Amino acid sequence: MNKNVRKIAMTSALIGAFSLSALTGCSCNQQVVDFKLKFNKAIIFNDNHATIIDIQKWNDYDGEQIQLITEDGAIIVTSSFDTKLINDENSDIKAEDIARSILGEDAEISYLNESKSLTLKKNN
Repeated sequence: MNKNVRKIAMTSALIGAFSLSALTGCSCNQQVVDFKLKFNKAIIFNDNHATIIDIQKWNDYDGEQIQLITEDGAIIVTSSFDTKLINDENSDIKAEDIARSILGEDAEISYLNESKSLTLKKNN
């Protein structure tokens, strides 16, 4: 009787594993549940420069690419290696503070705003 219970448990576990594998499309490292988080800004880094962008929404893809959609509808596809997504609406820590903490106080920071202009701000 004890051997039969073990066989049933092992068979059930194997069937469950194969079912989960079939639901995700393969047996590789796939995300079963996708969490969407709310971000209002993206910081794109390039050497000693950061560009802060107000975003309306974003999409992630398998791999390193993310798509940013700005407030005026412009679409930017960039690398997640060079980009940080943040939500600073209800925080005392703002996007500029994060950029400066990563790049240092002498970093150049620019803002891409809704009027499509790029403004530079240096720390004095």
